[in-house]
Amino acid sequence: MSVTQKIAIVGAGPMAIYTAKGLLHGDVPIELTIFDATDQIGCGMPYRAGMNADYMYCNAFSREIPSITQPLVSWLHDQDDAFLTAWDLAREDIDARDFYPRVLLGEYMKSEFNQLCEAGRNVGHILRILPNHNVVDVIPTESAIQVDVLTPDGRSSFPFDQVVLATGHDWPASPNLGQADLVSPWPYTNITDLPAGQIGVLGSSLSAIDVIVALGKEHGTFIEEGEKVSWFSNPEREALSITMVSHKGIMPEPDFYYPYPYERLKHVNPEAISAEMEKGTDELLERVFALLLSELNDAAPEYMENLGPDAQSIDGFSEAYFRHRETVGGLRALRETLTAAIKSKEDKETQHHRYALLRGHENFEMIQEHLSDEDWKTFNEKLMPVFGDCYAAIPHISVRRVLALYDAGVLQIIPTGPDSSFKNNGSGGVLVKTIDGEIEFEALIDARGQAAAVLSELPFPNLVSRLADPKDDLVQPFKLDLSTQTTGAVYCLSMPQVLQRHPFSQGLPNCDELGRVVSKDILERIEVGASG
Repeated sequence: MSVTQKIAIVGAGPMAIYTAKGLLHGDVPIELTIFDATDQIGCGMPYRAGMNADYMYCNAFSREIPSITQPLVSWLHDQDDAFLTAWDLAREDIDARDFYPRVLLGEYMKSEFNQLCEAGRNVGHILRILPNHNVVDVIPTESAIQVDVLTPDGRSSFPFDQVVLATGHDWPASPNLGQADLVSPWPYTNITDLPAGQIGVLGSSLSAIDVIVALGKEHGTFIEEGEKVSWFSNPEREALSITMVSHKGIMPEPDFYYPYPYERLKHVNPEAISAEMEKGTDELLERVFALLLSELNDAAPEYMENLGPDAQSIDGFSEAYFRHRETVGGLRALRETLTAAIKSKEDKETQHHRYALLRGHENFEMIQEHLSDEDWKTFNEKLMPVFGDCYAAIPHISVRRVLALYDAGVLQIIPTGPDSSFKNNGSGGVLVKTIDGEIEFEALIDARGQAAAVLSELPFPNLVSRLADPKDDLVQPFKLDLSTQTTGAVYCLSMPQVLQRHPFSQGLPNCDELGRVVSKDILERIEVGASG
C-alpha cells in the first residue's frame, strides 16, 4: 500500500497557484500544504491590495491570463452588480481583450485559489492552507525535507517529501544604487507619501509607469472624458515635477493588436529552434538569431530596411533597433505611437515587426540553458534589452495618463547615458549624472523592476549550505542539486533565482508554464517511487 506523498509549497502567489493546479489535477492523491507569510492567500505581491493601488494595470489582456478553474471574463460575469460597480465596470463592457487593474486580478486569483482547493479536496487530496506562516529555513535531511516556520504560535518544523519554493518577488525595503539611497515603490504608499517636489523615477518600465500615475493621482486629478485625459494639480501641490531617468531615455510602446490565439511564426518557431539545438551548441545563439532575422525580413521588410544593413547581425541589430527607438520612443513621440497602436486595434491589423519580436523572443527561452558563457553574455548585453523593450507594452489608459502629465508640464524623461552616476547629496536627496549634466532630486524612486539573484541569495541558510554549487543556474525541471543525500527533493521557482537564467518568467502565462514543469516532474517522481 503506497503512502500519500507530503508536498509543501512555500508562498501562495501566482507561481504557487499554477504549481498547485498541476499537482491537484494529477491522478496521484497527495497531501499538499501551502505556507504564506501574509494573510492574503492566493494573489501574490504584484496583485495584493495595500501593496498596489487599484488604478495600477496589468499589461496582459484577460484572455492571456491562464485559467485556474475558469477564465477571468467568466469570473467577472459571475460577480454581482455591486462588485462590478465598485470597480467601475459595466457588465456589457467586460471583454476578453481588455486590461484590468492588478488588484482586481488579485481578487480573481484569491477566489479561484479557493475554488481550486475545494475541487482538490473533492477528488481526495488533502490540503492545508496556512496564512501568516513565515518559512525561515528549509533543511534537507536523509529521510525528509524539513521546513522551519514561524507560526502565529511560535516556531515549528514540518517534514515533507517534496518542497517547492514559490516565494515570488523580493523587493528590498531600502534599495540603493552607487552611493545613492533610493525609495522603494512597494508598498505604493511609499510613493504617495512623498511631498510634491523634484521627484526622480529610475527606469522607464511598466513599474515606472505605475509610479508616475500614482504621483499624478496623489498630487492632482486626472479628468477622463472618453479617450481624452487631462491632469490638473491639487491646490498647494503645484511644485510637483517628475523626471524619468533611464539608460536610453525611451518609453515602452503602447499595446497593439495581435491575433489571439497566437499565429504561428514562419521561421522562428519551436520546431525550427529544436532543429538548431540538435546541431549542437556551437554558435547556437547566432543560428537562432538568424531565424529571427528571417522572420523580421519576411514579415516587416520596410522596418528592416529602415534599420539599415548593419541590423543583419546581433551587434548591429541591437544598435539599429535602439537608434530607431530613440527617434520614436520619447514622450514627444508617444502620442504618435499611441495613435498608430489605436489604429492597429481598430483595423485588427498587427504591427508586424513588433509581433515578430514579441512572439519570436519567447522562443529564445528554449536555448537559454544551452548557451555558452560567451553567448549568454552576448544575449544579455545585446538581445535582452531589445526583448525587454518590446515585451513591455503599455495599456492605453496608462499611456493617456502619462501624456496628460507631460502635457501639464510636470513630466520629462532624460537618458543617463553610459557614464551615469548616483550619489546622495547630503540633504536627503539624490544627485544623478545624466547626459544633460547633474540633476538633483528630493527623492529618487527605484522602478527598475525585479532583479535576478543567484541561488546563494535564497533566504534559507541551511538549504544554501547544502547546495552542491550555490553559483549554479536553475535548469528545468528546477530541482535543486543538493550535496546532502535525501529521499526528498526541493524545487526552486523563487522569482529572482528563476530570472537569473530564465529572464522572461515574470508574467502569469510564464508562471503557469513553470508550474506545469515542476508539478509534472513531482508527479512523475511519485509514480516512479510507487511502482518501485
